[in-house]
Amino acid sequence: MSTLFFLEAFLLFVAPGPTNALLMAGAAKRQKAIALLVAQACGYGIAAACWFALRPSLPSDAIQVLKLVAAVWLAILGVRLIGIDRIDASEDGDGLYVLVTTALNPKAFIYCLATVPVDARPYDLGLFWIVLLVTTAASGSMWLLLGRRLSGGEEMADRIAGAALVVFALTLLRPLLAIAAT
Repeated sequence: MSTLFFLEAFLLFVAPGPTNALLMAGAAKRQKAIALLVAQACGYGIAAACWFALRPSLPSDAIQVLKLVAAVWLAILGVRLIGIDRIDASEDGDGLYVLVTTALNPKAFIYCLATVPVDARPYDLGLFWIVLLVTTAASGSMWLLLGRRLSGGEEMADRIAGAALVVFALTLLRPLLAIAAT
């Protein structure tokens, strides 16, 4: 693994996305940062294990279905963060939302199926899995720190995170709408 690979992986995971939006909102609400990072690590760990296991036999139609599932989840969560039926910060659900959103996050898909070399041996996939966890812990920590800077801006952080999730859902749906139109 080269320095360029690490840089590409870090840039992929530090970029704004659904998991990072939830980390920022959770930190603004003063949720337990370690619990949110553990939920993120579990979500990415589960997703990567599945993608690496399915890589050799995954039909292209399955990818489209997974994108649709991820888009629906992000849209529902985004609307809840923006709207009247807001997620209660006092509930312990934030970690669960981070876990599920991370497991469905397209970034795990991109990392496992596009960034990691196709000819990687099973032993190497374990190393790539560890790199994923370390990289996402570092990038997630940065988003938690950003959320902490929004002191008192819990509602604003929810709305920003919610809007970001809806935008990501729409970007996932755009190619699917083009396919459905043909």
